[in-house]
Amino acid sequence: MTDRTVLLRDIGVNAGLPYATYLLLSYEGVPTVQALAAGAVFPVASIIYGFVRERRVQALGMIVLVATVASILATLYFTSPYFVLAKGSLFTGSLGLLMLGSLFARRPLVFHLANLSADAEDRAAAEKMWETEPRYRRLMHRITVVWAVALLCEASLRLILIPLLPIALFLPLSEAMWICCMALMIGWSWRYGEREMGRIDAG
Repeated sequence: MTDRTVLLRDIGVNAGLPYATYLLLSYEGVPTVQALAAGAVFPVASIIYGFVRERRVQALGMIVLVATVASILATLYFTSPYFVLAKGSLFTGSLGLLMLGSLFARRPLVFHLANLSADAEDRAAAEKMWETEPRYRRLMHRITVVWAVALLCEASLRLILIPLLPIALFLPLSEAMWICCMALMIGWSWRYGEREMGRIDAG
């Protein structure tokens, strides 16, 4: 299975199936919490499968799972209608700020996410490249900045749409926006990173 096929499979299982489940159950009248919880079955199963069979932790599955749990908690405990609608923006906005803050850390967050599913040998190679290759460090910082800007823009756009759209339209659109944002950013990061790493390896 090629890297691209694996990427498309991960996006479909961890993002597409949970969203489709959420939409279907919501359409059938299932409450939001139960619909979100049902969709979480797919990233949970994917994470377990990846760890047991492939000895890797799927970054996308972890992100989707954390976002789903945050959405469930927000639905349960937020009493303000605005905050209930803004729960998705709070997650992606916080993740964007975390990305920005990681630029001042020893390693940016993207570096850790990129090597989350790597084996010990690949992680050691990544650490060595970080220490010895300035172009690799710039690449990790550049991808981190793009992620942060994209997430903050997505969060801001959803906040702007809250008073402009009917709730019945905004809720499914809001869920679709963050999933599409994550999927597009992961796809872009993979293609851009692969191209730039090819240039670095070529010298």
